[in-house]
Amino acid sequence: MAIIEKNRKQHRGSGSEFIVRINGGQGISVKGKIEHIHTGQVQYFNDFLELILLMQNKLDQSNYPQCDTENRTFCE
Repeated sequence: MAIIEKNRKQHRGSGSEFIVRINGGQGISVKGKIEHIHTGQVQYFNDFLELILLMQNKLDQSNYPQCDTENRTFCE
């Protein structure tokens, strides 16, 4: 546990790092918790979609990627 705490203190930079703990479940209905390393905020999820939405929400709040980042599109 001390190694995780040390790593958390070293990685308080960009705001895009998470620790995800899966506690169990089957298929898409996994349960667990996600911790945003930069803020230490912990939230619980009941499926993969909820996990992704929690991550996306936190990344949007921290403006990551930055709003001046251009999205790429590919055309044939």
